[in-house]
Amino acid sequence: MTLPNKTERRAIVDTHRHPWGKTMQAKMEEQGLLDPKQGFPQTNAQDLMAYREVFDLDYAMPIQREGGITLSLMTNGGEVPWIAHDLLKGSTVDGLKYLNDEYLDIMNRFPGEFVPSANAHALEETCRPVVEEMIRHGGAKAISVASSYGDGAGRVFLDSPKAEWLWEFAAANDIVVHIHPPMQSIGHESLMQYRLNEAVGRPFDSTVNGARMIASGVFDRHPKLQVLIVHTGGGLPSIVGRLEFNWHLNYNGIKNPPAGRPYVNKRSPFDYFKSNILVDTMGFNAIGVRAAVELCGVDRVVFGSDFGPVPYGIKEQVQSVEEVVLSPAERELVFWKTSNKIFHLGLSETGQQLVPTPPLASKAA
Repeated sequence: MTLPNKTERRAIVDTHRHPWGKTMQAKMEEQGLLDPKQGFPQTNAQDLMAYREVFDLDYAMPIQREGGITLSLMTNGGEVPWIAHDLLKGSTVDGLKYLNDEYLDIMNRFPGEFVPSANAHALEETCRPVVEEMIRHGGAKAISVASSYGDGAGRVFLDSPKAEWLWEFAAANDIVVHIHPPMQSIGHESLMQYRLNEAVGRPFDSTVNGARMIASGVFDRHPKLQVLIVHTGGGLPSIVGRLEFNWHLNYNGIKNPPAGRPYVNKRSPFDYFKSNILVDTMGFNAIGVRAAVELCGVDRVVFGSDFGPVPYGIKEQVQSVEEVVLSPAERELVFWKTSNKIFHLGLSETGQQLVPTPPLASKAA
């Protein structure tokens, strides 16, 4: 009797993919953020990393396929303010339409290998019509947003009342909100050395935001809401116990609690990871994957690579999942079955697309 190879699988859905095309590369060169004479990789004074895997999809796609990826969800919600205001010098809606055009080009070039998200600015309800258009007619399978907006003392997280439109819309339409940290995370001014904005700041931004969403009662107000927090949930698996004891202590017995500070969540912080919060596997570390599975359950952890801006590691991250999730059936949950369910991908029992996602009929006006 021949035993199946432990790496044998039928499909992998990558829920954390940032592909940019030639149009984006040209725009960055125009703004002086890329030097076409240097080639790749390169960076600039903003510590914006540029790799060939980001812009040259003809080069990147064979690497993606070799890693076993059969379908990728395109997400750029964390970059929306930067793309719209800094790169395009336009409005948020301009940035969203620009990204939609990029997605259209990519889906037409690589049919059946990508599905789009509807990128959004969580604090600007004016982008709602573009989001609705992408969901209803553009084949978007998620809404992609940043975990925070602004900077310094003015930084705003997703517990803001301004984000209520998003939670109401997502819950009512059964669509997952994909939450990714912004280009410059909380504390970035102290984290630019050693690439710590990327390695530490961004997961920390997700951690702070997740904690605020729980403590502010977002999930109690919207019990059907489903969100996906990338980078294995940031540091949430490590600090949720601290949220738990703070919630129990709250400000009980304190005669002068600060206004607006007490926790208002009705359930244990741990509970929301079983009912409302999913995480991906991006972290290059079996320890992180193991913590994510322990916290959320294997049916609420999905594969994500961050490939493109992270120009390697698909195979390594697949191996981390295989090291932690030993059951073939549970491994398929992480690799594609849970994603198929929550994003309504319409994949067959073998993980293949039954009906390819239709791109937008024409570029946004």
